Amino acid sequence: MPVTTNSVQKKGWVLELPAEHGAWGILVAPLVSAAGVADRWNGPLALAAVCVLSLFLLRGSIETQGGLRALFRPVHLTLFSIAVVSGALLLLRYHRAELYRVALLAAALYFVQVWLVERHKEHSEEKRSLAAELVGVGLLTLSAPVGWIAARGHLARIGCQIWLLNLLFFLGGVLYVKYRVRGMLAHRSFPKRGKRVWFAWPVFLYHSLLIVILLVLVPLHIVLTGAVLAFLPGILRAWSLLFTLGRRFSIRRLGWSEIVHSAVFAFLLIAVYRWF
Repeated sequence: MPVTTNSVQKKGWVLELPAEHGAWGILVAPLVSAAGVADRWNGPLALAAVCVLSLFLLRGSIETQGGLRALFRPVHLTLFSIAVVSGALLLLRYHRAELYRVALLAAALYFVQVWLVERHKEHSEEKRSLAAELVGVGLLTLSAPVGWIAARGHLARIGCQIWLLNLLFFLGGVLYVKYRVRGMLAHRSFPKRGKRVWFAWPVFLYHSLLIVILLVLVPLHIVLTGAVLAFLPGILRAWSLLFTLGRRFSIRRLGWSEIVHSAVFAFLLIAVYRWF
């Protein structure tokens, strides 16, 4: 998904806020769903939210202002300091040692994504490749284990389930958005469904496999049966490309639609694990 920004200026400081609504959903929904299922709204969870949001804003802003060279601007140093202090408190004051592993995995995924983006720029005008977008999903959904570890102290089996389910859901969401946009930019009408399937085959293939994966995970008791219901809106959204691919639409409206889908998924996931 392409990244656009809105500038917020105050007292000479400039912070580039990510206006890509889908990215906000991919970050916040896993954190909220993990916290909601864990059902422990405590100080460590608040610190984790502050740390994650600070790093998210920092990353988005420095990428649009010249990369690491922009890190030393006052607004970025402030965000970096907030992230470091909140992270240090989690590790040293609240003894959330498992966050070390998540941080290392996040760093690895971040550098892989940067490499993919730079490699893609050499061959395409598109800002990010699909591979970079999918790695980004893995990176952002790490907010789920961060939230669970912060709330509960360690990553339990249910925490891993919440992470896995968020990862599966948002991988499908990114594929849908990518091909919905590509379909519009192709300036083709796609009069026949066969041509729509051929053009957006990764979306249809992934969601077909997703259904199979869920049907396998439920009997193995890896995920709850009710969790499958949380995927239904996303699966229906993906298959709607059979009818909507190629039609013009508002990018902003699509972004807000993704926010709604993220919120619905998080709510259904919490409801299934808490009340059923």
